[in-house]
Amino acid sequence: MYNMGKFHTLYLETTRNCNLDCKYCSTGSSCKKKFDDIPYDKVVQRILEPAWCLGTRNISFSGGEFLLRQDHMDLLKTASEMGFSVSIVSNGILLTDSKIQELKSILGDNLYVSLGINSFDLENKETREVGSGFIMDVVNRLQKHGVRLNICVTIGDFNKESFKNTVETLQRLHLPFNRIPFVVRNCNARQLMLDKEMLKNCFHPYLTDCYNGHVSFVPYFLNPSDYELITGNKMQEDGFATNPSVGCWVGSYYAINPEGYVSPCPLFADSVYAGNVLEENLEDILFNSELFTRITDRKRLEGKCGSCKYTNTCGGCRVMAYYKTGNPFAEDPTCFIGELSDDELADLEKRTARNFKNYNRMLKF
Repeated sequence: MYNMGKFHTLYLETTRNCNLDCKYCSTGSSCKKKFDDIPYDKVVQRILEPAWCLGTRNISFSGGEFLLRQDHMDLLKTASEMGFSVSIVSNGILLTDSKIQELKSILGDNLYVSLGINSFDLENKETREVGSGFIMDVVNRLQKHGVRLNICVTIGDFNKESFKNTVETLQRLHLPFNRIPFVVRNCNARQLMLDKEMLKNCFHPYLTDCYNGHVSFVPYFLNPSDYELITGNKMQEDGFATNPSVGCWVGSYYAINPEGYVSPCPLFADSVYAGNVLEENLEDILFNSELFTRITDRKRLEGKCGSCKYTNTCGGCRVMAYYKTGNPFAEDPTCFIGELSDDELADLEKRTARNFKNYNRMLKF
């Protein structure tokens, strides 16, 4: 996924149906409920075709559990034939040898799989309803078939003590990963959300120094001049990095939930959205709505996020701003830049630039 341009990646939640009943599921999915899905023809006509025309080149098919859709192979084949880079976000239960072979027969090397491991202890099963051992079996199976993969690590109060071990284990396994902040999108467990102190002391030190995890995390202390020097690419005119994307990915990607609502980020897809793609044109939603035009203009963000030295490479987490303040444009209340001395900030900037250079190299090869 190494493309330039605004809205280059679509996170498409195609279903709320799932084969698990995870206690803290952000999409409200459950094996105990049955949900209606947007039909195949409407997914193609109202989402895939206009997305391609608008410059989207990567699609992450998610759920619920995307592989439960009876037409999942048809959707994958169509997206691949259109030219999209295809990824699947899955809990891994249906990724048997035969299913992986079937996916490979349709997609070839155009397949990327994201799996979730919150920790390598019992807390993983507590927060995801499957143990890390099971996920590692799926990882080994995918690697055996030559499938590229990524690990999603949701972070919050539940794994603040084990995160260091999780990152070190992922490094030893040479697995790229991204962090996802725990939010109360569809579950009432606000006590599990991270705060500024947790981010500063338990998560950020290990995110900063592990280049395999330099995907969408904040605060991101990368000097914009270092970004342009390392990548050879200029920032977008409206002020954020897309080639590659760093910091907050709002503006680089967007999300569509299982009912067709279009949001700047999947983590608030049921609460903060600009319109429904089944009723409105995707182009109007992305390029003309007040929500998208404002949230993708970093200088229009409020507080320190709108004026920070790192606005173009970080932008603060829009999701944490929303769930902590009720305002998606507010400054990120979990950012601790104001608590750093000049020397500490300078050191973080140097380390971020060094590891970003390795991350940028990894993406190319």
